[in-house]
Amino acid sequence: MNNKSHRSFALVLAGGGVRGLAHAGVLRALAHYGWHPAAIVGVSMGAIVGATYALNPHWYRALVDMDTTTFPRPTVAKSRDLRERVRALLASERAMRDMILGWGVGSRSLKQGEALLQRLTCGRRLEQGRIPVLTVAADLWSGDRVVFREGDAAEAVYASSALPGILPPLRHGDYLLADGAYVDNAPVDLARELGVDCVIGVDPSQMHGHAEIRNGLQAMFRAMEICHYSHSQLRFRKADLVLRPPYPFAIDVLDFRHQRLCAAVGIHAVRQRHAELVELLDKA
Repeated sequence: MNNKSHRSFALVLAGGGVRGLAHAGVLRALAHYGWHPAAIVGVSMGAIVGATYALNPHWYRALVDMDTTTFPRPTVAKSRDLRERVRALLASERAMRDMILGWGVGSRSLKQGEALLQRLTCGRRLEQGRIPVLTVAADLWSGDRVVFREGDAAEAVYASSALPGILPPLRHGDYLLADGAYVDNAPVDLARELGVDCVIGVDPSQMHGHAEIRNGLQAMFRAMEICHYSHSQLRFRKADLVLRPPYPFAIDVLDFRHQRLCAAVGIHAVRQRHAELVELLDKA
């Protein structure tokens, strides 16, 4: 591992589904250049990556090779093949039924997902990490931002990544917790409070014009994506530098076929901004 003296910094890792695996590539590339975060604040997939980085000695391989076969899949068919579109329609109808009659399609694989989070975080607590890791969740009852600084790491990252309509929210004391992106996808203020010299954000959000919108479900997801994107841009303005991975094409948040690609794009994001990172981190 390349080690050198540099200004202390915290990373703010935003949510973005599979696109958030770009965070793993960012961390790997930063380490290659000798830059190591003093702390991480993570939301949703950012929380999963941050906690895994701090707690798992084999964090990179654990993330890019994690078994996602039981995860919910995108319900919109990109293919023109009629059979694919019929399958997507049926999957969409099942997803709607699961949301109305239960907590969502991800409930079917909840035990497997919880076991995966335990493996990623080595069954440890947040405060046992090599660096401080904070995770952010949204309380569905009050609408408040809830921050985990200690406690069972798998539970903390689940609370931060439980996507409403897909996974059941987590009951935690007086809270009903779900994906932190709904309340704050870029909590730069929490990173500032950690006493670091600077804050670097990693924003895996992705907006493409002329998105396919042919029904109410697609319109709903597109509207939420626009809301998250706009809010993230405003919050990230308070960071000293923001890395935005250059995805080569539109990637659905649940399309885990691209997990290695997303990690590679994260590496590329650091290389693209190398000169600015040198200026920010290596100056006296």
